[in-house]
Amino acid sequence: MVRLFLIACLFIHPLRAAAEPVVVNHVWGQTVIPHDPQRIVSLSFNGLDHWLALGIQPVAYRVWYGGDARGLWPWAVPVADHLDAIPLRGEIQAEQVARLKPHLIDAMYSGLTHAQYKALSRIAPVLPPPPGASDFGASWQQMTHTFAMAVGQPELGLKVTGDLQDRFAEIRNAHPDWAGKTAVIAWPDGPLIYGPEDARMKILEGLGLRLPQAAQAFAHDGFYFRLDKELTAPLDADVLVWLDLGGGVSAAQNYPLRHTLNAVAEGREVVTDPTLSAAMSYASPLSIAYALDRLVPLLEQALDGNPATPVDGVQEAGLSR
Repeated sequence: MVRLFLIACLFIHPLRAAAEPVVVNHVWGQTVIPHDPQRIVSLSFNGLDHWLALGIQPVAYRVWYGGDARGLWPWAVPVADHLDAIPLRGEIQAEQVARLKPHLIDAMYSGLTHAQYKALSRIAPVLPPPPGASDFGASWQQMTHTFAMAVGQPELGLKVTGDLQDRFAEIRNAHPDWAGKTAVIAWPDGPLIYGPEDARMKILEGLGLRLPQAAQAFAHDGFYFRLDKELTAPLDADVLVWLDLGGGVSAAQNYPLRHTLNAVAEGREVVTDPTLSAAMSYASPLSIAYALDRLVPLLEQALDGNPATPVDGVQEAGLSR
């Protein structure tokens, strides 16, 4: 818990007293947030999830993809019964944001450009990515702590992140045999492999799993890399997770050397359906808690050491050994 607080303090620190403004260090300098901002516009694609996890409703939020008519997924619906915020779709529009009269603009996970940052800063204080982070490199811990500090409730951020970190620890303790095992998350159209900086891969790392060395050798830059279909080593892991982002995973059957992978021969493939894939992609306290409920049983089936154990959803997804 103390470690998490120190991490947060690397890029956030209050000025003198909690009732006074907060200074946030970010990729383009510093933002000063007046005490107790009430009208928050969230432009981060997963921002609403983080605000709801803190029990805070923004006046408007950006819709990413999928979900219900409001852009909400199952993990957010239970805590959004009385949500009356305005959903924003498409590109960031400064004029639209200005009409909402915000006190604070969250853009930590938004693809914000420097020009957009300057334009929005003329409207209200803006939260861009933290120092050293890429457009979509802010972690759920960083976002949760930043949001909590911005509204003068740092202890609430520590509580939310601490509870989820405890959940990860409980799962690791219940599965000591997972420590050091390798895992690959792949999207079959390509195929694409997600690197160690990707939020989805970080979830598996939180469970004790790691990316194989053969895959790490390709993950030089960015969150994913495209794999040559003639290469098998980067996919050869103790568990191979196929992401279904809405188009199915049948394309994996067309991978010419898939049948040579040990994970395939020994029944260690996992398929995450579109909702579970979205939960891992949103990577918020709410969505990760939901993802763990569904993902852990699948990993238990795949990693039980018995090739005869079926993994729920694999056969239904059209994958055969």
